[in-house]
Amino acid sequence: MEIYVNSRKIDVKHNNISDFVIYSSRESEKKAEIRIILDEEVRETRVRPQSVGITPILRGKEITFDADIPCKLDLEFPGSERLPIFFFLYGREEVPQGENVRYFAPGEYTLDEIRIASNETLYIAEGAIVHAHLYAENAENLTVCGRGVLDVEGDITTKHRRMARFHECKNLVIRDVTLQGPKGWTCALFGCENVLIDNVNIMSWYVCGDGVDVVGSHDVTVKSCFIRTEDDCVSLKATDYCGPSGLRDVYNVKVSGCVFWNAQPGNAIEIGFETRCDEMYNIEFSDIDIIHCEHEGWQSGSAISIHNGDRAKIHDIVYRDIRIEDVCDKLFDFKIMYSRYSRDEIRGSIKNILAENISITEGAFPPSVISGFQADESLVENVRFVNLSVHGQMIKNLTECRMVCERAKNVSFEIK
Repeated sequence: MEIYVNSRKIDVKHNNISDFVIYSSRESEKKAEIRIILDEEVRETRVRPQSVGITPILRGKEITFDADIPCKLDLEFPGSERLPIFFFLYGREEVPQGENVRYFAPGEYTLDEIRIASNETLYIAEGAIVHAHLYAENAENLTVCGRGVLDVEGDITTKHRRMARFHECKNLVIRDVTLQGPKGWTCALFGCENVLIDNVNIMSWYVCGDGVDVVGSHDVTVKSCFIRTEDDCVSLKATDYCGPSGLRDVYNVKVSGCVFWNAQPGNAIEIGFETRCDEMYNIEFSDIDIIHCEHEGWQSGSAISIHNGDRAKIHDIVYRDIRIEDVCDKLFDFKIMYSRYSRDEIRGSIKNILAENISITEGAFPPSVISGFQADESLVENVRFVNLSVHGQMIKNLTECRMVCERAKNVSFEIK
């Protein structure tokens, strides 16, 4: 296979779930003319997310289409066993300078673990593949950036460590890098504050390979990311798996402009199951394309979920402008419950939830569940669905939504 972007032949990388290319534009480029020459003919192709509005042209073994720069795309081959091709198209890059920059030039490196200190920048250049876990603790003013690949597939993952672990860090930026292959959580924040995860690509194919886990952390922004995981794409939690800092309240979290592919198990957008803090609040997910949320078959498996398995008061959560192209098990799953992850003896609550402009654009229309724990306490309260649509039809009530609703009050559907 050969791939050309704006007449430049691009190196094609491969992993267990996809081929992918990383392309940085020249200064004047705003468009990418993409040409793919396959080794065999295919009968059908499609580009996701649908919101980009791209229809590829197929001529035998050749596929062409144009795309805006920057963007993140998934080219699929329905009815074929051929793996999808992911395109990570970037604008022009500014390379960080200074004595506190640790630089990985194009090439391949195996280091097991990289520890990052305060005021340090780790730069992985495009064309570099670094086989290492990342770790930082009690550090501030950290940056991880560059358009290279951080890869922990193979023997390096036998310890099932989280791939990029940050403990009680402040002022952390993770930008542009591609992370792949972990057997544990990919990017985990424990007791961190003031974090930006921007334009990052995550690919995992092992169970427990969550994308981004915000654990006991606050003031976190995740934006413009492509996340294809074998578990939750983004999950907000409070737990002491890696120490007590993960038990802090979770608040001021914004996730926007992302493309999610949740393979089994897990959920695409998750709060829970571990919620061992007092409050989780002021959380917003917006402008997100869920291109796949595959069959899971256990307690999870939903496009949008809150699984309150402990004592937290979860409130003031917003889901807005989310487009869902393929979801199998459940659309919404808001529950207060005991689970195998629960540790607190008392149950928490779920309150003041807004789901606005959520749409299933094609594929299955699965059921939804809203369930509190007891009728007189630990309720799900004040849930508003505004402009919820399925295949272009507005949903006006519980029945039309195929929703089971119990031990809850003030659940409403509105059309504006």
